[in-house]
This record gives sequence, C-alpha cells and structure tokens, in this order.
Amino acid sequence: MYKIQTLFDTPAAGMGEPEVSAIPQDSRITLNEITLLNKMQAVTRYNLGAASIRKIADECGAVIHIGKRVLYHRQTIDDYFGNRQGRR
Repeated sequence: MYKIQTLFDTPAAGMGEPEVSAIPQDSRITLNEITLLNKMQAVTRYNLGAASIRKIADECGAVIHIGKRVLYHRQTIDDYFGNRQGRR
C-alpha cells in the first residue's frame, strides 16, 4: 500500500522533520463546548450567514462586545432556537 502524503507530512523548507502535535486528536474542543463563539464559529455552528447570525443574536440578547471583538453567547442562541422550534 502507498501512504498518501499530505501537506503536514512534508517538512517546510529548511525546517527539518515535521512536528508532532502534543494534543491527542480525541481531545479537541467542539463548538458545543465553547461558551462565546466568534463570527465564523457561529456561522459554522448554525449554518447561517453572518448577517443572519448578527440579527438573531441582537434579537435574543446574545451579542457580547469585548473591545472591538464581537462574540455570541452560544447557550442564549441555542435557547432562542429551541423556543422558536417549540412555537411551530
């Protein structure tokens, strides 16, 4: 069998051997474990556009500003969608 070589298997120019991650793959953090989501995490989690996420987060009070960063409280948005689903 041939081993498929990926970009991570090849050393960068002048860098020698590739580094091995010290974090096991099964200990990665999922979006269910993150309390404050950034824009891309929220878009990925809810499969909506950035403008829709912002509108929904504003509506349910899940927008958090830390300096120039805008974060979304995951549990608040999850509860909002749970309540909306119960209305149907």
